Amino acid sequence: MKKLSDWEKKTGIDFLKKIGIKKSYKVLDFGCNNGNYTIPISTLVEKGGIVFAIDENKSALNELQKKSKLIKSDNIKIIHTNGELYYNIADDFFDFVMFYDVLHYLKLQQRTILYKEIFRVLKSNAILSVHPKHIIGNFPLNELQNVKLDELISEIEDVGFKYNEKICSELSHDNHLENGCIINFVKQY
Repeated sequence: MKKLSDWEKKTGIDFLKKIGIKKSYKVLDFGCNNGNYTIPISTLVEKGGIVFAIDENKSALNELQKKSKLIKSDNIKIIHTNGELYYNIADDFFDFVMFYDVLHYLKLQQRTILYKEIFRVLKSNAILSVHPKHIIGNFPLNELQNVKLDELISEIEDVGFKYNEKICSELSHDNHLENGCIINFVKQY
């Protein structure tokens, strides 16, 4: 196991503050992979917060487990999934949910189910944050290869979220840094 990257120790924390994550937040990192966002979130939310890290890749989750030991974290809840889109989590539980570089794996029907479930588990005025990687104009791939950014925004708003802001910055993607943008939505009743 190598040491943590600068992103995991500092740069990622600065980015996460910029997009709205705060101390004591309950955060869901959906499709967390090996924790390039989970680790800095854990540091940022501190002991009063918690990070639910969900992924299908057992190997990536094992790497995340090792990283969490490096930072002596006890606020990361690692969840292995087999692709389930419903969770045994209370309504209005999370302050922040992130879908970073993961939506391209899901068909529109699956994405809609997921958006509705996330709407249920997010608190009112909480944030759904999306890194819309693999849409038209951003290395189109898989299920998002024919989807434009405005279409993705519309499908998320169709379940009740309100588009809030676009934040462009240096992001972690597949274990390297690149310039990109995230889009934040707010859950409103």
